[in-house]
Amino acid sequence: MPDYAHQTISGQITHVFGHRFVVQTAGDAVLADLTPHGAEQVTLRLGDEVKLEGEKKPTELKISRFTSGGKTVTIEHKKKHDEHAPADPRHALKAAKDAGYQPLGEPRRKPKHFEVLGRRDKELTELHIELDGHIRKTKPADHHDPKWQDALQAS
Repeated sequence: MPDYAHQTISGQITHVFGHRFVVQTAGDAVLADLTPHGAEQVTLRLGDEVKLEGEKKPTELKISRFTSGGKTVTIEHKKKHDEHAPADPRHALKAAKDAGYQPLGEPRRKPKHFEVLGRRDKELTELHIELDGHIRKTKPADHHDPKWQDALQAS
């Protein structure tokens, strides 16, 4: 995950697009993102002078502190997807086996499920298995899919 720099800018609001807006600084125009939740906490007005603090992404400034008219509001952001809830990959392997698949390789953790490559009747299938062990999706997998090469070479 890229490490984005924390940045502070000041300038005037020139355009508003819902929870995103443009601030004209002394040197540049910057697209800023309050998030929908943050937009409920502040009022964006064209021409207002603002001071913004946040994480500078390639396309925008993700605001964590918004100051205007002497009032400062802290904007809370949801947890990132890399902060997974605890889950046991053995549940995913058991679900695949119970459904008649031979799991190949290790389950791959996603935010809300595991992905497992399974073989049944010489056919490869990509299984998407919920954290509780429920198979929510299956799709054919190709023997040459680079996504699964490690699992295929290990089997």
